Amino acid sequence: MSLRFRRRVKLLPGVHVNLGLHGAGLSVGPRGLHVGLNSRGMYTSAGIPRTGLYAVHHYRSGEHHEVRGGCGALVVWLLIAVALVMLLDFLLGLLTHF
Repeated sequence: MSLRFRRRVKLLPGVHVNLGLHGAGLSVGPRGLHVGLNSRGMYTSAGIPRTGLYAVHHYRSGEHHEVRGGCGALVVWLLIAVALVMLLDFLLGLLTHF
């Protein structure tokens, strides 16, 4: 059995700092769909909210992966685009209140 610790701190809607025993990371995305960066490199995570079911794919630095029959890079860029749209929406919402 291994000991694990994880704490998630919300910075903005859809933007979180993730703290753990082995370091910190940053994740961006809506509930159930994230793109993140931590000490092990970049990762994507997709899951079904409130079920505990999820999948994580790590893109380790220095490794070259050939995606066969998949759309891994497209998913990463799509998640980044969604996160940027969410961030812009949040910032524009702040500006309209002033």
